[in-house]
Amino acid sequence: MDYNSLLLIFCSAGVIQSLFLSIYIFSSKNIQQSERILLGSLLLAITLRLVKSIGWYFFDINDDVFLNIGFAAHGFIGSLLVIYFAHKSARLRNIFSRLLILLPGILLLITTPFLTLSNFWYVGGYQALLYYTIVTLLFSAYFLWVIYSERKIYFPWYRNLFLGVSVFCISYFTNYIFGLNPYITGPVVYSIVIYIISFILFSNQEIFTPLGDKKKYKNINLTPDQIAHHRERIESVMIDQKPYLDSDFSLTTLSEVTSIPKHLLSRFFSESLSQSFSDFTNQYRIDRAKELLLDPKFNNHKIAVIAYECGFNSLSSFNAAFRKLASTSPSEFRKTSTDSLVK
Repeated sequence: MDYNSLLLIFCSAGVIQSLFLSIYIFSSKNIQQSERILLGSLLLAITLRLVKSIGWYFFDINDDVFLNIGFAAHGFIGSLLVIYFAHKSARLRNIFSRLLILLPGILLLITTPFLTLSNFWYVGGYQALLYYTIVTLLFSAYFLWVIYSERKIYFPWYRNLFLGVSVFCISYFTNYIFGLNPYITGPVVYSIVIYIISFILFSNQEIFTPLGDKKKYKNINLTPDQIAHHRERIESVMIDQKPYLDSDFSLTTLSEVTSIPKHLLSRFFSESLSQSFSDFTNQYRIDRAKELLLDPKFNNHKIAVIAYECGFNSLSSFNAAFRKLASTSPSEFRKTSTDSLVK
């Protein structure tokens, strides 16, 4: 068996492993839907890019549609890495911003039937794609730094994912722009990296927010530093983003906006905080309600309106929570506070 045959087998094994990992993530019930979509799509895009490279390098496949799908996949790789890290660092939650980052890949995918090597890729198109990918890697590095600053618990996973994807993409850049390495370097390196990534993922399932049986995590203990980190992160999000004003706010939502796995949040509220998640949420809602009850702009608003403004589903639940946490009713609080201001 010659060298090229061994290389083909090695790279093909990387494709199979990458595709397997992508399918696993897409189908896993232990991962949040948003993370499943982002990470699964990232690995699928890399897989398609690998298939294109192997087909072109080993089998001399020059069909325009085949090549364009591979190039479009390349356009999605850096974009999806940016959005994935931004999602995990609770940044860039605006849908428009995410779509803007994905726009080059989307345009390439739409124009797949029309682009050719001679009229687009060899006249600057491929070069522009490679530079765009480098830009997305720089943005990914920024969000990776944010993750390191705010969420160090599983940082090695994010770091290794970033390094693997970066080496893969940069190898194409240095090959085409500077001629520093063979074209097949990217597929070979990634075929090694994908097994490392897979090992880390399967060895640290708690990286993702589990949606299954909580008994599975009963032996997890939080250190004082982790407790302080979680508390600071949660309070920062609650104050700055005010997610509790949404009546559908839940522990899952809090997990998504703080990027703290759901099972760790459950552990935090059950063992490290003197309040249940419900009372914790209602405390923020009641504090907001007090502000509105004292605000002259809301003097003519019914208490029910204020209740809905603060995230409660009904007036009765608002009254019950207010009495429990403020030791008085909303109407009595408004009257007493108003009378004291008049005096």
